Amino acid sequence: MIITLGHTKGGVGKSTLALNIAIERLHAGSDILLIDGDQRQTSVSKAVGIRSDAGITPTLPCVILDDIRSFRQQVGLLKQKYNDLVIDVGARDTGALRAALTVTDVLLLPIAPESVEIWAIEDVIEIIREARSIRDFRVVAILNRAKPSGRDNADTIAVIREYADIELIQGSIGSRGAFSSAFGRGLSISEYRPLNPKGVEEITLLLRALYC
Repeated sequence: MIITLGHTKGGVGKSTLALNIAIERLHAGSDILLIDGDQRQTSVSKAVGIRSDAGITPTLPCVILDDIRSFRQQVGLLKQKYNDLVIDVGARDTGALRAALTVTDVLLLPIAPESVEIWAIEDVIEIIREARSIRDFRVVAILNRAKPSGRDNADTIAVIREYADIELIQGSIGSRGAFSSAFGRGLSISEYRPLNPKGVEEITLLLRALYC
């Protein structure tokens, strides 16, 4: 299966979730490849490089695909070699996002409870609808970096539910320092110590929803 993490808004947590999904699938025995399609930041491939330099096992295969023109062809070749592909595309790079949507099975949209991110949903929906006119794929959203209190989480969920194009995953990913600390070390939340049980539970529920 091919899962793409994309958005037109930066800073939504795509790369962190992409790394966690890929590593957890790796631990589950999947033959998986992580694809960094971010032409500007390449943050997820940097995290994998840190993991590799530290000698952390299991080793996570990762490639950078920075040529939008050949993106679809390259992914087509790679999916013949791997059971699972996880693609992290750069924010605002609609060319890479559009290219990924021509090959993906699932688009995962991380959405944080911030007004600017809610406003960006409409831009993503336009791209999704255009891509679906050519090829259908599943679109799911997860409330990411959820706040510990207040109405913002509930208000954001209510907005997402207004879009029939998007399937909202039950549960959320909390705003936890452990996620960024783990990412900076090339680790998934389940590998990071001290263990963060809530974070592990959240990623586990996300994986179940994606690979049901």
